[in-house]
Amino acid sequence: MKIAIDENILIKDEICAAGSKMLYNFKSPYSATVVDKIKTAGMTVSHKSKTGEFGNETDGENAAYAVKTGLSDVALGIDVDGAAYRSAVKNNVVYIKPTYGTVSRFGVVANVSSVDQIGVYAKNLDDGFAALSIIAGYDKNDGTSYPIEKYEYKTNDIDVKALKKLELNVDEFKYSDYLTQVYLIISSAEFSGNISRFDGLKFGYRSEKFKNVNDLIIHSRSESFTTETKIKALMGTYVLSEGQYDKYYYKATQIRRLIKQELDEIFRQYDCVVLPPCDKAVALVNLTGCPAVITDGKIIMAKEFDENKLFAFGKSLLEEEK
Repeated sequence: MKIAIDENILIKDEICAAGSKMLYNFKSPYSATVVDKIKTAGMTVSHKSKTGEFGNETDGENAAYAVKTGLSDVALGIDVDGAAYRSAVKNNVVYIKPTYGTVSRFGVVANVSSVDQIGVYAKNLDDGFAALSIIAGYDKNDGTSYPIEKYEYKTNDIDVKALKKLELNVDEFKYSDYLTQVYLIISSAEFSGNISRFDGLKFGYRSEKFKNVNDLIIHSRSESFTTETKIKALMGTYVLSEGQYDKYYYKATQIRRLIKQELDEIFRQYDCVVLPPCDKAVALVNLTGCPAVITDGKIIMAKEFDENKLFAFGKSLLEEEK
């Protein structure tokens, strides 16, 4: 099986630019855990797929495109701000985002740490979950990794007819008005912290226009970061600043907890939730860390570690619509 991976996932001794001029010459000293697992399983990394800067959205020959065109059988990619879901819909492929913490993030260029989770693009759910079974599992190098050594994703022990589903108009969700706002605040705050390491001093792009250290940092970032990255970083710095932290970031984390509690209450009554592929639905998935798949223009969610129910229900839904 040939696997493509996003260019923000490290492969030892290869350039990992993560879509940024800042890292145009950065050669990784080690491989991501998922890459090691792929190679141990006898699979081949076919190529690195294009991403926007630090994993942000990009068009063209991205991971979903690689699967659609047959350049790879499956592809590994990280959803940032809903880019993976939009790309899957555009290229008519499946995207599986597992429960946060089930797939190691070690060796991934961080964007939004509490959201970043490697997912799988595939032409169908069987291929996608087969690949996910290989890369999922505990990793001591990742502090967010759940202590479960191996996950096995299968449908043969699930009674699909017994599953309870809820087709939810996301605007009916109790905290729907806050979903995208909370996500924007939290994601920009974490992003600004994660890219603070890129300063032109230790590695990566270094400007030639400087008189002192401050000049070097300012010019290196100004010349290498895209406008989108600069805006997101400035917003993140603002919501974390003195006088604004409690008003924005702390309040957003409180609402995030309420969102998760409300979703947990829904999953006490239902096994799967079906949502339209909109920004609010993507924010709900990312903020809660629950597993989800996008297939046939729908987002299907389940509670944490219920990927097998998600797998079975997704397959049955596709078969019904054929």
